[in-house]
Amino acid sequence: MIAPEGAELGRALRLEVPITFSPEPLDGIGQAAAVIVEPVRKLRTTHWDTAELRLARWGVSLEYSADPGWVLRLPPTGEGMAAPDGAELHFDGSPDQPSDQALQLVRVYARNAPIELVARLVTVTVETVLLDADGAVLARLVDDTVSVYSGPRITQRFREIELFSDSGPLLDLIATRYQSAGAQPSRPRALVARALGLVGTPPPEVGSVTLGGAATAGDVVRRSLSTSVIRLIRHDPGVRLGVHPEDVHQARVATRRLRSDLRTFRALLDESWAERLRDDLRWLGGELGRVRDAEVLRDRLRAAAGTLPPADRRPALAVVAPLGTQVGSARRHLVNAMNTERYIDVIDHLVAAARTPVLTELSASPAREVLPGLVRKPWRSLRSGALAARGDVPDEQLHDLRIRAKRCRYAAEAAAAATGKNAAKFAREVAALQEVLGELHDAVVAEAWLRDRSAAPRVHETALFAAGELVAQQRDAAARARTGWPAVWKRVEEGWSRAWR
Repeated sequence: MIAPEGAELGRALRLEVPITFSPEPLDGIGQAAAVIVEPVRKLRTTHWDTAELRLARWGVSLEYSADPGWVLRLPPTGEGMAAPDGAELHFDGSPDQPSDQALQLVRVYARNAPIELVARLVTVTVETVLLDADGAVLARLVDDTVSVYSGPRITQRFREIELFSDSGPLLDLIATRYQSAGAQPSRPRALVARALGLVGTPPPEVGSVTLGGAATAGDVVRRSLSTSVIRLIRHDPGVRLGVHPEDVHQARVATRRLRSDLRTFRALLDESWAERLRDDLRWLGGELGRVRDAEVLRDRLRAAAGTLPPADRRPALAVVAPLGTQVGSARRHLVNAMNTERYIDVIDHLVAAARTPVLTELSASPAREVLPGLVRKPWRSLRSGALAARGDVPDEQLHDLRIRAKRCRYAAEAAAAATGKNAAKFAREVAALQEVLGELHDAVVAEAWLRDRSAAPRVHETALFAAGELVAQQRDAAARARTGWPAVWKRVEEGWSRAWR
């Protein structure tokens, strides 16, 4: 069902109704002064998926109609390309075969399973608009009657009505009237699943894991692995499109968390099984990191150039311009890697790992008893690194401390899911330490790049002056971070003592 123009009205409710459904007219309901019935629309669509409905199981739909052509709907990610309301992408192409670009964007979901025609639908839509006395829209009702075809024969028909309104009481009033006439709330399922006569959409390949008070250590492992695998897969289309740098960032975070979890949960996992996953993630993380590091450096120096006096901004932007080319080159390399069978094999391995991790006997123990001990190792590593980093130490040593902080944070966050809010607060304190040390690292990397760039041939004197201003900014940022991290570390130490109470 495609929401109509104007469906941005605040609330929505979908109802299933009999084909012969005929409720009382809505004239005079609530504050409605006029009821307008729009002309009937008919839409013929073909729906494409794998035989197992892998796309639908992940909340993805791929369909074709004469107008607007191929439509791909992706689920929301919360960050990046598919912003909170999800993403709807349109492609040209023959009705007999999805466009190559659309197939590329769903490959992470389908992987080696072929995409094929799974349903042919004809939808007849009647839209009703309720207006108040001033002509403002109070509610919209979209009444869809769907016929499912096999060749020339109708194999199934069903009908749904979706209600949209900013007024909760009006929406409830209409729903109550319709339900008294035989309507019922629609069960959550993909349209293609209902067209195929399924009671519900088959469960996703990787589902989120909810932890209760009796959670085992193995339950925490499953939750951590599944959360990161879902994040990685959800951001794959955005990485390929390159619309928003947050997609690469989130995909890289997913690989880093997975590697960290495999290290933290070492005692709970079969070692040879975990090592194969580490190899996969090491390769993928490197491909993502090449792009992410270049994007961070580019965006940092572009922002810094924008703060310079007007006369210096243009030469400063000219200094950092090569970073745009560097990002583009790294992105092409990444997408090429994602188009290989090796990448698809990695995703297959990760999906299988999230579904059925190979666990040791210790994983059956209660999470609250096991997890604090597993976090102690990354904590001891972080603490020893912080004590050794006091005073005037090399930048590389503080970068190593940042890596230790990241590992400790991920371990604490994984444990906090089953051990409580004190552990979660400790994880936030470690994240703050990671952030200030990350600022130091980024400033040091930016200064080094600027110095190399200034040494390149054919750099104009005005550009050299602007580069010098940028270097000064980065040195100031690094100095602030160097001065500031010990105070943040003190809060981390205090937080550890409370984390497992």
